[in-house]
Amino acid sequence: MPRMRLALLLCAVLAVLPHGLGAQLVAGFRGPVRSADLLYYSGRPQDAFALLEDHLEEWPDDYEALWRAARSAVMLGIAAEGARAQNAWLDPGIELAERAVATRPDGVDGLYWRGAAVGRRAMNAAPSYAARLAQKVYDDAQAILAADPAHAGAHNLLGKLNYEVMTVSRIERAIGRLFMGNTVLREASWEDAEYHLLAAVRADPRLVRFQFDVAQLYRRRGREEDARRTLLTVLSLPSVHPTDLAVQADARSILAELEN
Repeated sequence: MPRMRLALLLCAVLAVLPHGLGAQLVAGFRGPVRSADLLYYSGRPQDAFALLEDHLEEWPDDYEALWRAARSAVMLGIAAEGARAQNAWLDPGIELAERAVATRPDGVDGLYWRGAAVGRRAMNAAPSYAARLAQKVYDDAQAILAADPAHAGAHNLLGKLNYEVMTVSRIERAIGRLFMGNTVLREASWEDAEYHLLAAVRADPRLVRFQFDVAQLYRRRGREEDARRTLLTVLSLPSVHPTDLAVQADARSILAELEN
């Protein structure tokens, strides 16, 4: 890509990024990491992943490249159709994030994207494996909040974790508590789900996925007017992550259902 086009694309991307993401992009503004950020934020996560994968063959311990590669893998896994296709991206995403955390154990970005990858993978896992993965999400989110109590992503991880656990039947939760001794299964609640999902939105109100997760909670709890209002917010936000347009399409569909 010519240098002028690259610079113009960067300016356009920075103009619409929510607070914090623009600084994150500038912090990595060098070489393949810079180029991967530009590809990712222009809706090309697979190209970003391929670029970082090549880079990591030569520099396998590059923390900034590792967590960004995990980020692209997570987004590609979310967008894929079917559990097998999703896992084909999520499993490498977990491995890349594990490497990032091993390289920099206190690195918040590595912890966050490991939690995101593991959380998504848990949705496609057998119950015992899903319970172990859920505990990893909990542990990563708590580690992030210990370093940054207002971290939007960590709050979202905990909110979604509580939400997903609470959608499981009481019998399944009881069996899990009895045989797995899992902190998440013991302590999950709708109250904690709402608390953390709203904390994520307060910390970063311009992220489509965070607002959508709040709307889903409201809908599940029968609070249709709150869900409708939040879904309208989802549709008003700029698309940042590669999956945001699909999330907004889901928001339109749900709004149409609520109107009927």
